[in-house]
Amino acid sequence: MKSFGKPLQAAKPASVGPVFAAAALVFGTLAMCTAPAAAADNFPQKPIRIIVPFPPGGGTDFVTRVIQQPLSDLLGQQVLIDNRGGAQGIVGTQIGARSSNDGYTLVIAEIGATAVAPPMSPKPPFDAIRDFVPVAMLVEQPYLMSIHPSVPAKNLAEFVKLVQASPGKFNFGSGNATAHVAQEVFYSTAKLKMTHIPYRGSGPAMAALLSNEVQVIFSGPTAALPQIKAGKVRPLAVTSPKRSGELPDVPTMAELGYKGFEIRGWYGLMAPAGTPRAVVMRLNEAINKVLSGGPAAQTLKDRGFDPTPMSPDEFGKYLRAEVARWAKAVKQYEVKATD
Repeated sequence: MKSFGKPLQAAKPASVGPVFAAAALVFGTLAMCTAPAAAADNFPQKPIRIIVPFPPGGGTDFVTRVIQQPLSDLLGQQVLIDNRGGAQGIVGTQIGARSSNDGYTLVIAEIGATAVAPPMSPKPPFDAIRDFVPVAMLVEQPYLMSIHPSVPAKNLAEFVKLVQASPGKFNFGSGNATAHVAQEVFYSTAKLKMTHIPYRGSGPAMAALLSNEVQVIFSGPTAALPQIKAGKVRPLAVTSPKRSGELPDVPTMAELGYKGFEIRGWYGLMAPAGTPRAVVMRLNEAINKVLSGGPAAQTLKDRGFDPTPMSPDEFGKYLRAEVARWAKAVKQYEVKATD
C-alpha cells in the first residue's frame, strides 16, 4: 500500500499502540474484503456497454438487441450496444479485452471471433481464456448451407456434382471465421474447388449471395431464414444434429452422408479478466432470467436460436472445449485469416 506522508504519532502510552495497530489492521482488512461485495450489491450504478464485434444486420447483433431491453429492465440501468466490426470479430473482441474490468463493459463471445479466428492468425491479439471471464451463455444455433437460385442444383448431391465438374467456377462467401472454416472443411471433404470471398459479417455475406456475387454460403438463421422463406435463396442442408424446427424439410449434413460434420454456432457474454465474481454472478442471474422465458426468449426461438442458460462456470467449461476443438481444426486444414 502506498504511504502518504509520515505515520501519525500515537498519543497513547506505548503499551496501547500495538493493540490499536492490530485492531486497525483487522478493520482495514475487513473493509477491503467487503468493499467489492458492497459494490456488487449496488451494481450497476450507470449504463452498461456491450461490445458487438460485428456490424448490424447479422446474428450477433440481432441476439444482443433482443436481450437488450429486458436486461436493462432487470438491471435498472440502460444497456448500450457498441458495434465494432472488423477482422471477423477480432477487432471488437480485442477492444473488449482491453476495457476496464468493472462490469460496465462486456463483449459478445461469438464462436468465430472467440474460438475460431484467433488460431487462424500467427499472432492472435487476445486469448479468450486468459483475457476474459465467462459471464453467461446466450444461445446456440445451427448453420445453414444456402445457394443462389440460379445455381442448377436442387439438393446437395447435385450441387457437389456440379461444382466437381467445374472447378474454380463458383465462389463461396463467409461472414465470419466459423463459416469460413466450416466451408473449408466441407469442401475439402467433398473435393470441391471454389474461390473464397470473405465479408465483414453474415449480413454482407447474405447480400453477396442475393446479388449472385457468391453462389453459396454457410450462415446462421438470422441472415438466412427470411431470404429462404421469401424464396430468394435455396437451402441445401443444416449443420446441426437434428433438423431445424423452422425448416423441417431441409436435411442435416449427416442425413446426406456427411457423418460427423456437426457445427453449432453460439453466442455468449464475457467480461474483461479481473471483473469481480459478484458482479459476474449478478449479470449471469439477470441474463439467465431473460433467456428462461418471456417475449425475448420466444423471439429468439422464432428466429431459429436455442436459448441456453448456463452458470459462468458451465459456460467457461464449454468455452475451453470450443477453443481447443477449433484450434485443432484450423491447424489440421491449414486455414489462414483472409480479412
